[in-house]
Amino acid sequence: MSVQEKYKDFWWAAKKGEQRCVKGRRWGGHPILIVVDAVLDSIGLNYFQIVVPRVKRFYENCMKTAEITSFEDLSKLTPQDPGLRQIIDNERVWKVAINISKELNRIKMEIGSESDFAALRFWAESVDLDKWREDAIGRINGVGLVTFQYLRMQAGVDTVVPDKIIKRIVERDFNIKAENDMEFIKKLGEFSKETGYSQTLLCWAIWLKESNIKTSEWESVE
Repeated sequence: MSVQEKYKDFWWAAKKGEQRCVKGRRWGGHPILIVVDAVLDSIGLNYFQIVVPRVKRFYENCMKTAEITSFEDLSKLTPQDPGLRQIIDNERVWKVAINISKELNRIKMEIGSESDFAALRFWAESVDLDKWREDAIGRINGVGLVTFQYLRMQAGVDTVVPDKIIKRIVERDFNIKAENDMEFIKKLGEFSKETGYSQTLLCWAIWLKESNIKTSEWESVE
């Protein structure tokens, strides 16, 4: 059975997720929401039931009101900010989001760009993955390899997120086994080249299938 046949009921939604990442259109192209998504996801919340609604709440409460419009705005807040704590009452989440924003805002100024997304993509594309722990964002307390890779994927880099769901299903469905996360990333990259399906597409197909998300909810996935 081909890869597409295994995930046929979720393929079009996975393709949509892939294209949003590739084109820089995740969360409508708002890089702040990409960061908020990643840090919320990092604490093990149900993605479709909790993370997605909280990211949308952040947009409604903080961005539509123009209180936060850039990485610079977010970087100036504290993890105790009441507006942030209304989204989710978790100091760790906001400390990580603020520290990531500080670094991305620094990159934005360093490359002389007016675009937050350009800074995010520049970072994502210039990373030396083998030295990810030495990266300024990789060194942030609370940013593990899964969050690091998820940020890069959402910025448009075709890579894999080595979370437990992806690893378990890839081993089960494709017999790809690895001793560690870095080996897993390398092996899935090779599998992607062999099959012609992007790593981003494979991740989305697996996430959607394993989430038990209802068909009527797919359109809400930004």
